[in-house]
Amino acid sequence: MFEVTPVPEGLERVRFIASDMDGSLLTNASVLPEGFEERVDALASVGTLFSAASGRPLYTLEDNLGHLGHLGHKIMLIGDNGGVISRNGKVIYQADLAVEKYRRMVRVTHEKGDVGLICGVDACYVEPNAKPYEDYFRTFYTRVVYVDDLTQVDVPADKYTVYFPNNDATEHQAEYAVAIGGDCTFACGGIMWLDIMPAGVSKGNAMRRISELCGIGLDEMLAFGDAPNDADMLETVGFGYMMANAQPCMANHASLVAPSNEDRGVLQVIDQVVAARRAI
Repeated sequence: MFEVTPVPEGLERVRFIASDMDGSLLTNASVLPEGFEERVDALASVGTLFSAASGRPLYTLEDNLGHLGHLGHKIMLIGDNGGVISRNGKVIYQADLAVEKYRRMVRVTHEKGDVGLICGVDACYVEPNAKPYEDYFRTFYTRVVYVDDLTQVDVPADKYTVYFPNNDATEHQAEYAVAIGGDCTFACGGIMWLDIMPAGVSKGNAMRRISELCGIGLDEMLAFGDAPNDADMLETVGFGYMMANAQPCMANHASLVAPSNEDRGVLQVIDQVVAARRAI
C-alpha cells in the first residue's frame, strides 16, 4: 500500500473528475461505495463534472450506473479505455477498431492458445474456450455472445482484449505488441487483461478530447487510477491520484495518492475538492 499524500494546493481549480472503476471507485466487491450519489450531487453544485473512466464497455457502465438515472446529466461515461465517450446518454466520441485488425489479433491469440475477446460496441464476442471464465467475464462485460470462430465476426468494435487467468498479462504485453504490430495502443487493465485499442486511444487522450469538447483545461482536471491502463490519464491531468492500493508500477505515474478503494478514497478526495471550491 502506498502512503496517502496530504491535501494538495489548488483543488479549488478542479472542474472535472475522472475515476477508474475497478480498484479505484468500486470496492473489492465490485460495488459503488456508500455515499457516491451524494458526492456526484455535491460536485455538480460547485460546477464540477464527474466521469467514470473504465476499461469496461459503455453498455456495462450504463448497467452499473443505470439505477442512478436521475444523475445522468451529471455523469460522463468513458468506456473501453477511452474508446467511447458518452454524455447525457449520447455518444460524443467512438473509436473504430477495423474488422481486419481485430481478426489479425484473433489469429495471434489462437496461435498462442490464449483467450481473446472482441469488444463490440453492443456486446462482447468470445469463443467456447471462454466458458470456464464466464461468471468472471460478466462482471465486466454484461453482454456476452458466444461464437465458434472469432475470425468470422464482423461487428463494430473499439477494443480487443486477451484474458490471462494466471494474472500475468503484463508479462505478455511485449510479445503481443511484436506479433500484432505497432499501429495499436496496448494497455494492461489490471494483472489479468491485455487491452488492445486503435492507435491513439487511451484514457489520457480521452481527457484531451473532453478538455477540447467541454472547454476545461487539463490543469483543471483530476483523475484516479490503480493500474497501467490509467497511467497516461494520471499523467495528463493537473491532479493525478493513484490509489493507495495501486499496483507497484504506478509509483512512476502519479505524485498524489488517495486512500484505498476499500477506504472510499475517491469519495474522500471528492470531499476535499468540494470543500475547496465552496471556500471560494
